[in-house]
Amino acid sequence: MITRTTGEDIAQKTREFWMHQVNSVAFTALAAGKEIGHRIADRVDEETTSLLEEHYETKFEVDRTGRRRARSMGDIWLKSEGIYNPINVKAGEIGKNGQPNMVSLGKLLTALLTRQIDSYYLLIVKMRLAEPRDVRVYFVDMLKYLNFTTFDSGPGQIMLREREFYAAIERREAPSARTMREEIAKLSEMLEDADRRLFLNRQRRVAAIRKHLTDYDGLGGHVVDQGRLGLG
Repeated sequence: MITRTTGEDIAQKTREFWMHQVNSVAFTALAAGKEIGHRIADRVDEETTSLLEEHYETKFEVDRTGRRRARSMGDIWLKSEGIYNPINVKAGEIGKNGQPNMVSLGKLLTALLTRQIDSYYLLIVKMRLAEPRDVRVYFVDMLKYLNFTTFDSGPGQIMLREREFYAAIERREAPSARTMREEIAKLSEMLEDADRRLFLNRQRRVAAIRKHLTDYDGLGGHVVDQGRLGLG
């Protein structure tokens, strides 16, 4: 895990860096127009990982040829207490909440069960691009905030319930005190429950298609009926 002192230093350095950037002319031009969040996400990811690489001992996941993996569990891995810890950098606008993807639950669970990691950090940079400009930075071990996540076996990604998460942070709610074994069990339960729901939904879909097929056969031919299309 990353020490508390190092975590606080990461959050401070990140906020100072982006407070300067968000007030620059170049960033103002980049942030103009529509789809601001999508446009700044890649830049925040790239420049924040570069910032961490400059100030801390870090590594990246690489393939057999030594190239960075395009889909690493962590955008960057930072050394603390003798081990490298995955950090996922996310960006967004202050006040705009959703359920962004965090990480593949299967990949995370496997890494924990094979004892490759003991944490999974989120470094979230939230910006207000209207005046007065502001930057809020959240640096947390996601395993301590699993109560504010959700999971769907379809996309296979753990998603952060941002509204509830930020509300808990503002209330200074203490992170979970679950043990590592309990955190792994929680992730396993999330996976099993989502797989069960996915299986039931697919059964319902198959049943619906079979019913439509029976109805179709009863019509005696393929006669187009657009009455329920809602065309206008």
